[in-house]
Amino acid sequence: MTDQPLGRSVTVAIDHGLHWGSLEGFEDPAALLDTVLDAGPDGILASVPFLKRFEDRIAAADVHTIGTLDLLYDSTMPGDIENAEIHSQVFSVEDCADVADAAKVALVFGREDPDVLKENAEFVAAAAEDCDDAGIPLIVEPTLWGQRADDEFDTDYLVNANRLGFELGADILKTPYPPTGFERIVHNAPVPTYIAGGPTVETDREVLEMVHGAVDAGSQGVMFGRNVWQRDDPAAIIDALSAIVHEGATIEEAETLL
Repeated sequence: MTDQPLGRSVTVAIDHGLHWGSLEGFEDPAALLDTVLDAGPDGILASVPFLKRFEDRIAAADVHTIGTLDLLYDSTMPGDIENAEIHSQVFSVEDCADVADAAKVALVFGREDPDVLKENAEFVAAAAEDCDDAGIPLIVEPTLWGQRADDEFDTDYLVNANRLGFELGADILKTPYPPTGFERIVHNAPVPTYIAGGPTVETDREVLEMVHGAVDAGSQGVMFGRNVWQRDDPAAIIDALSAIVHEGATIEEAETLL
C-alpha cells in the first residue's frame, strides 16, 4: 500500500457529469470548476479526462487532485436513472497518475446480479495494485446503491462495506455518513476516512452538523459535491467546512461564516 495520505481535507467532488451527464448547477463545466477553485478548497475530485482538459487551471489553484477511474451506468439512456446493473473501470491508473495525486473507485453493494459485484471487487483489487505501482493512493467509495439495498445509510452494512474496501486495498475510504455509529466505520477500517455528501440536504446547518459529527468521530474531512456546488453560496460553505475540519470550529462558529 502507498503511504501518501491527503491529511485533513475539504475536497469538492465534481465527477458527477461522468455518471449522469448534465446536472442542475453543473451545466457549464468550466464555470463550475472556476467557482469551486475560487472558493479555496483543499482538493477536487473529477474524472481523469476532466482533470486533463483543465490541467492548467487546476495547477494554478494549488489543490490536490483525485481522478475517478470508473463509470456507474444508472441507465442505458443518457441522463436517466434506472438502477441499471452496469459498472466498469474506464480510465487507467497510469493516465490518472499523470494528472492526479490519487485515484478513486466505487465499490457498490446491493446489486441483484452477483457477477457485477464480482467484477467490481476484482477491479478494485487490481486498481489497488496499479496505484501502489504508480505511487498514488487509492480511494475506495463503498456504497449501498443496488436494488437490494433498502437504506443507503444503514450503519451495519456500511461498517462491513468499508471494511471490505479496506481489505481489497483501499489506502483511503470515502463513505456515506450514517445517522448513528460512524465511529464504528472508522474503528473497523483503519485508514483515513472522509465522508461523502450524497444528495443535497435542505439546510446549510444540516451540512455542518453532519461534518462536525463525522470529524468528532474520527473522519479526516469531506469529499462533497452537490452539498457544496448546489448550495446558494459554495464559497461560504467551503469556508465553514474548512473551519470545522481544520480548526475544530463548533457548528455555531462555522455558521457565522455563512
